Amino acid sequence: DAVNEIEAVVSTQSTGKNNDTSLTTCCFNNVQMDAETVDSSTAAMVRNTTVTKLEMCNCGVTDSAIEGFITMLQSNKTVESVSLETNKIAGKFLVKLVQSLDTSETLKELRIANQKCLQYYSTGVGDEMAIAKALEKNTSLCKFSLNWKNGGSRNTADRFIMRNNDIARKKRRGLA
Repeated sequence: DAVNEIEAVVSTQSTGKNNDTSLTTCCFNNVQMDAETVDSSTAAMVRNTTVTKLEMCNCGVTDSAIEGFITMLQSNKTVESVSLETNKIAGKFLVKLVQSLDTSETLKELRIANQKCLQYYSTGVGDEMAIAKALEKNTSLCKFSLNWKNGGSRNTADRFIMRNNDIARKKRRGLA
């Protein structure tokens, strides 16, 4: 039930805040959270050095929580994967989130597809172009999901993700 799910979230937040080494993945998928709980979760992750994967799909994350995610992604140097699929984040806030990754060297995967906003589409052509342009500055992101409507923006983003995969492959092989 919902009470037990929220208690589990609060327990995980406490474990994350205390930097417990046994916690490497935070999976809050399908647990509906209010803005305060989402903010507490991102705040707990800011200084955490053990969690590498954060999943908050279908949690009711809204535009108001994006600043917390931006702060977390800019401060945390161990998170490699963030999944925010199937939430309620508008296109302009997705743009801000992706733009904040310009200096990120650790995030390898970002999933932000399937956003359900008040309008039918969460992103417009302008938002998609801005997201694709923002991906140019990041060299660590190797997996990225978004429901693209604009083929040109998708192709541009795909080109930058392929470039990042090539950089990662060269690093693994000791060629970079």
